[in-house]
Amino acid sequence: MIGYERLRIYFLARRQLNAPNRPFVPGTSYRDIIRLYECDTLLRDVCFDAVGQFEILFRNAISEAVSQTYGSHPYLNPAAFRDSASHIKAIRSMTDAYEKSHDGRARHYRETYSDPYLPAIWTVKEFLTFGRASNLYKCLSGPLRTAVAADFGVGSDEVFESWVASFVDLRNICAHHDRLFNRKFQKQPKTLTSASIPTAPKPKLKAILECLDHAMTGRGVPIDSVGKVARIIAAHPEMQPGEAGY
Repeated sequence: MIGYERLRIYFLARRQLNAPNRPFVPGTSYRDIIRLYECDTLLRDVCFDAVGQFEILFRNAISEAVSQTYGSHPYLNPAAFRDSASHIKAIRSMTDAYEKSHDGRARHYRETYSDPYLPAIWTVKEFLTFGRASNLYKCLSGPLRTAVAADFGVGSDEVFESWVASFVDLRNICAHHDRLFNRKFQKQPKTLTSASIPTAPKPKLKAILECLDHAMTGRGVPIDSVGKVARIIAAHPEMQPGEAGY
């Protein structure tokens, strides 16, 4: 059963809040509210899956870029990082993820090896959350950040960093079953001028998905999340496109 508090935002969207007693918009039914909720649920599912695909490729891209230049254990080389503070921050984060991991690969390494303390980067990256991977990216040296961004068809690491932050934000909203309905995103992607992306208003869902589609296509895995969400909205006329960020 769906609680009232989860449906409240959808009810309010269909009430005339400035009119006496705040009546519902004429013709509104309880089924309309449920359909709004169901549409929002489908939007979350599609977005969560799309961002999840990016997350895997993003961790792989970091591992590939770093290991190609600095080998299997780049944590030992300060040159791989932006500065000494970033180097320390990255090591602490990866160590914490490794030590807390219940993954069989982490347990095997802990039980079998003691030097070097951390496994190879291509193993450690499997223990990183999306948030940790995003923070690791920000800690890397300029050339490495540029290389990772280029893997996703983005020529600016500054722009790409803002995209990743917006993807993490979207992922967290979906993972915690929060609403996409009528949402203005706090984390907003910067414009990639070479491709004029995003075209949609930056606080809106479509802007983030435009950037996500560009990045996935750049990596060779087109997913058309913009189109998938548009089709869900079209199948739910109770949802106005603007309410879904379109």
